[in-house]
Amino acid sequence: MIKALILYYLSIKPTHGYEIQKFIQLSGTDQWVKIQSGSIYYALTKLEKEKSIAVLREERTGSRVRKIYEITKQGMEEMHKEMENVLQTPIQTTGSPKFIIEPMLSILSEEELNGIIRGHIKELKEKKAYWEHWSEIKAGDKATKLVQLSFAMTIQSLENQIEWHEELLANLTKYRNDSDTMKQFILQFDADNENLQGGNSELDEKIHYLTQIKSMLAVDPNKAMDNLDSILEELKRQRSN
Repeated sequence: MIKALILYYLSIKPTHGYEIQKFIQLSGTDQWVKIQSGSIYYALTKLEKEKSIAVLREERTGSRVRKIYEITKQGMEEMHKEMENVLQTPIQTTGSPKFIIEPMLSILSEEELNGIIRGHIKELKEKKAYWEHWSEIKAGDKATKLVQLSFAMTIQSLENQIEWHEELLANLTKYRNDSDTMKQFILQFDADNENLQGGNSELDEKIHYLTQIKSMLAVDPNKAMDNLDSILEELKRQRSN
């Protein structure tokens, strides 16, 4: 997933590894999929060797040299493939890469997304029918409680995945519009901005990040506004304690 995130960011604008790392941290994405800062620079080096990205220029500050990367045509194609793979991958119980793809949905067209999601829902429903069939045979009254729970948890997981994808499909236009909003935010985001420096705590930075997103979403109020209000209030409360 780290590869898809980097390619997505660079598809919006050329930038350096530190900005990508900062954005991932402030957005909380690293908490979902446990991305280490070192893995970002490793992935950048690997993507450059694979010719998915290229060094646009180098910026020197004193003795420090910073590489500014841009995505290549090959990288754009690779990003599309990564997105399709993630959409067709079953959701894990925790930390699934799928939980962070909403801001990236605009990578694919609505028609492409529609076809991939519908195909995956069909696959999930077939799996659910398979497990329900064997549940009737193997997890009846005579089966141990452990066996019954094993089948029940598997079936419930598939039901949840079907519901998740049906929600995405039903409101695909809305979620893609939200993705466009995130793209505009990334275009304005600058990791070297003085507002993110000066010894601010991680908590202050997250409040700053969420406040900016909220101001952008204000032009199109929806449920995300309520969620952001709640998150901001909780973070502010924690800082004051």
